[in-house]
Amino acid sequence: MNERKLAYRLHCQKEKTIPLFSRDWWMDAVCGEDNWDVLLVERDNEIVASMPYYKKKKFGLTVITQPPLTQTNGIWIKYPPGQKYSSRLSYEKEVMTEIIDQLQALNPDYYSQNFHYSVTNWQPFYWKGFTQTTRYTYVIPDINTINLEELFSEFSRAKRRNIKRAESILDVRMGLGSQEFYNHHKNSLAEQGEIISYSFDTFQRIYNASVQRGYGQTIYAVDENQEIHSALFVVWDENSAYDLISTIDPGFRESGSASLLIQEIIKYVSTKTNHFDFEGSMIEGVANSFRQFATIQKPYYNISYMSRRMKVAYHSKELIKAIFNR
Repeated sequence: MNERKLAYRLHCQKEKTIPLFSRDWWMDAVCGEDNWDVLLVERDNEIVASMPYYKKKKFGLTVITQPPLTQTNGIWIKYPPGQKYSSRLSYEKEVMTEIIDQLQALNPDYYSQNFHYSVTNWQPFYWKGFTQTTRYTYVIPDINTINLEELFSEFSRAKRRNIKRAESILDVRMGLGSQEFYNHHKNSLAEQGEIISYSFDTFQRIYNASVQRGYGQTIYAVDENQEIHSALFVVWDENSAYDLISTIDPGFRESGSASLLIQEIIKYVSTKTNHFDFEGSMIEGVANSFRQFATIQKPYYNISYMSRRMKVAYHSKELIKAIFNR
């Protein structure tokens, strides 16, 4: 293991403001221990900025992309206390430029990362030739301090109706095993003519890594015949919980189970973290559903870059499909 990566592992152990999806153990789980690295900026022997990244090589092209089942990672910055706004922007330019210089030294043919929504300034990347696409997630803030009953009363009438119906016919349980959860998701998608987008091996690594650390839980709803209507796999750290994967049996879509599980998992994680992140979606119907849970829309940035030879390769749909496993 290189010294930079070792230093980052030690840093993750003590710096709790690093978002979950950027932490070393998460990157191990989703990428494999040898398939990721990190860029660092240090001041006075202290890490003040970092950018973990997942790199792969295919057909002679170097590609840095989001790991599977990872909403965001990108850059993290530690700010000096009491910093004025103008000083903050200058500081961001300074440390971001150092990260960008290190990134460009890797000569990636393609780079694409989703930055956490706490990053609101991407201008230094623009100045270096990167492009940006805004995406959205939906968040319930401060679940550890607000009155949850008041929160639930702010859910849309449709969601509250779904919850009431589900409560009368379903039992909510926790601790669904990794294989049973994965099979339920895979089979539910197959019934709709869709193929699951992640492997069981990847899911099991994430499941084991998060559950063993006390940072993950499955929750599911069953009827009197022990049929699973829906299930969620939620992960969290000290800052936020994330609705990582949801699975709904299409035959039971009208039971209201998914809404009930959201309510119950918010109760559960409210004693463990600050916010609840639905992980967003650019799909209109999904976004509309998330908005009905009294959420706040949060924009986050996808930052990307494409080399000249990658632009040439991009015209080959078959090559791009093979590179990105689409």
